[in-house]
Amino acid sequence: MQALHSVNIIIHIGFGLLAMGLGVIALMAPKNLGLHTRFGRYFLLAISVVVGTGLLGSILFRASPFLVMLTLLAGYVSYAGWRNVRLREQRSSAGDIVFAAIAFTSGLLFLGIAKASDAHWNPSVLYSTFGALSLVTTYDVTKYFWWHERLKMGWIYEHIYKMLSALSALVSAFAGNVLPQFQPYSQLGPSVLGIGIVIWFMRQTFRRQRRLV
Repeated sequence: MQALHSVNIIIHIGFGLLAMGLGVIALMAPKNLGLHTRFGRYFLLAISVVVGTGLLGSILFRASPFLVMLTLLAGYVSYAGWRNVRLREQRSSAGDIVFAAIAFTSGLLFLGIAKASDAHWNPSVLYSTFGALSLVTTYDVTKYFWWHERLKMGWIYEHIYKMLSALSALVSAFAGNVLPQFQPYSQLGPSVLGIGIVIWFMRQTFRRQRRLV
């Protein structure tokens, strides 16, 4: 089991670094040449491996509560952000809502497990990560049942928020492990920076859309 654990960690870290690099490239790549879409697809493939190995580690081995919660967040928002592009103004499927409910329930259950265990975890980091997961899953469910017609035009902003949240979660996990002496700030810092980047990209997108009207 120790050998399997080591291999799982190596794959998890390797694809995590790869996903961060691909995410930055996708973020900066020009959209009119198709590079944004191509590298965004590579980013999703890499983050799928990160999420898979992270969940495997949480099931078979003693995983950090912080990393498991980030894995849930990154997994859900990357999937939901991809679906935003696929659907655009169409309503989400029932399967999408089931997935949102599973992600929220899993986060809630794991939060309870972390509180009941003797594992070391920082409440500010774990609660803020669960809060982010709750926010996006609740929004998606609410939009599906009540506000689809009102909110469907904002699909591009949802895509920006969710994909950048996935990238931010990866950076937060990386910083938290590389700079443990600065926790929880090394974990919270990338999230705060990510929010600023989300706001900047949303603002640029809004300005660009206004010029096209």
